Amino acid sequence: MLRPKSRTCIGSQGFSLVELLAVMTIIAVLLSLASVGISKIGKGQGITSGIALAEGLVSSARSIAKGKGTTARLIIHSELNDDDPVERSRYRRLMMVVYHEINPETGVESQTWSRSGVPVFLPDQVYFSAERSRKEVATGDEWSEDRFQLSNDPSDSADCYYIEFNSQGICTTPGASFVFENGARPNNEERVILGKTRNIGGFVIWRNGSTSMIRDIDQIDSEG
Repeated sequence: MLRPKSRTCIGSQGFSLVELLAVMTIIAVLLSLASVGISKIGKGQGITSGIALAEGLVSSARSIAKGKGTTARLIIHSELNDDDPVERSRYRRLMMVVYHEINPETGVESQTWSRSGVPVFLPDQVYFSAERSRKEVATGDEWSEDRFQLSNDPSDSADCYYIEFNSQGICTTPGASFVFENGARPNNEERVILGKTRNIGGFVIWRNGSTSMIRDIDQIDSEG
């Protein structure tokens, strides 16, 4: 399937009240994960922690979209380049919220993306599963992709999957599923090797930005 890719630049400015509230949401999630104990991450807690992080970013993206009256996206790194150690560490693990600034004089959305906060990484050996995730329940399509600048360095850009919220805080692809896998990823391979326990989990994002855990793991497993 051909996907048009456009190079979009992302600016970085001071935090607004809406962004600060969104950052506080993410910090609260991180603190709650810390209380679980880092030593447990590799003992079945990786998927649970990854879900909590992603749900926090979904909430952040929706809050920014609705609070600023603009378009916001939650993005996930999708460009395979294991020759670069930094890019390998980012692949299907780096998540971030971006949004369009609004011109205060005209009320028109900017055509470039601004970053909200800093990138968030999934726990070690936990990856977003593009194969098991779906953009919409009705169509069964995989998530859309676009190109985003990931830092202040103009050359630091990569293809990323994304979900989008409009200016009313509504998810533009309601019913999107967000699935994670816990396993080892061989060099230059897109997918991970799952262990015998097949540690998989995820949630569904609804129109209003609320989420529901996917309880039927067998259904997730059949998608991939």
